[in-house]
Amino acid sequence: MPDNPWIVLGLFAFAVLVTPVANWLAARWRPSQNRHPEGAEHPKDLRALAAGLVWVLIVFVAGLIAARYIERIPYTVAGYGLFGLVALLASVVRARLYRRIWAAHSRQGTSRRVAVHYIVFIAAVLLVLLLAAIPVAASDLFRRPYSPVWRTINRTLDRLNYAYNPSGGGQTPEFPPWLTPGDAGLDYRDVTLTTADGLHLAAWYVPASALGASGAPTVLLAHGLQDSKWTLLRLIPWLHDAGYNVMAFDFRGHGQSDKRPTTVGREEVLDVQAALDWLDAEGAGDRVAALGQSLGAAALVNTAAVDDRLDALVLDSLFAEWKNVDYARKYRLPPQWLVPGVPNPVDVIRRVHVPVFIVHGTADNLVHVDHAQRLYDAANEPKSLWINDSGHAWSAWTYPELYQHKVLEFLETEQ
Repeated sequence: MPDNPWIVLGLFAFAVLVTPVANWLAARWRPSQNRHPEGAEHPKDLRALAAGLVWVLIVFVAGLIAARYIERIPYTVAGYGLFGLVALLASVVRARLYRRIWAAHSRQGTSRRVAVHYIVFIAAVLLVLLLAAIPVAASDLFRRPYSPVWRTINRTLDRLNYAYNPSGGGQTPEFPPWLTPGDAGLDYRDVTLTTADGLHLAAWYVPASALGASGAPTVLLAHGLQDSKWTLLRLIPWLHDAGYNVMAFDFRGHGQSDKRPTTVGREEVLDVQAALDWLDAEGAGDRVAALGQSLGAAALVNTAAVDDRLDALVLDSLFAEWKNVDYARKYRLPPQWLVPGVPNPVDVIRRVHVPVFIVHGTADNLVHVDHAQRLYDAANEPKSLWINDSGHAWSAWTYPELYQHKVLEFLETEQ
């Protein structure tokens, strides 16, 4: 979807409001005694209505071409289809109201009645466009985790005591009062990564020892959608204690990184590669495992399929197909509408030839546990699967000791 979908919405509003031009042209093509007082064809004339619909189609195609060649990401066919239906519906409504206006004039009705009918038409068009704008606004907001609107939404949900992502079984999650690795007593560096498309990403790097990387293996941490590197801060101390260098970073559009709409794993490949480039330059990129949650796991799978610098993957709460995630479907918004063009990890993982450890929870109401089994079935050997009763990306908090044990066991075995 284009970064500014309101432009295309405006095009359709313009299209349905200027159909009198097409009606006037139709009247010139086929003179009729039953003309609208303003000179337009009587709406009973099918050619006049057809001309209006052709005008809408022209603007429709123009919007399609503009979005394809001007914006970074084109609309989906479904998205354009919705706007096309809105435009056609508005044209039909307008034609019917024209009939009433013309009839009122034929009965020597007042100009006030004509004005009222036209105002009703304008209101009907605006209402239809407003309804069509709801999914557009939802998509625009969903793709922008940095939007200040999210703070208002989250505060409102907190006041209502509503948890859209329950933690599920296990112990009650506890978050340490740390803001940086330094608060946990670790030496670390604030790092700025630069992606191939010129974005700047915020990152933390925690070396295995105060002397630097010292040939130790590295674990790269990748957070989930609408989260940040702070979310994974609790994992850093025990990875460090186990002898690993650790890097955690903010994806584009998240945390302290440059603001750019999320693509749920497609362009985030560039973010992962920027982290790998930095590790290579620091001499810490020889042996790199990665742990990702949700969005982070999707980005890691996409990266491992095209970049051989990742040696092992921990995939926590990853979806198999974006179109089948439950988050958007619960609210009757197709995921492809919210974010189009998302690669399907169940297809991509077939091209990944490093060990994978898949983690998922049966209480996950955003990505059903069946996704984990599909990913496991599609993955190449060596592979392992751990299913527990946690919610979406909650396993590290509801089963912290077991999570730590299983992840370290996997890393020690496969690296």
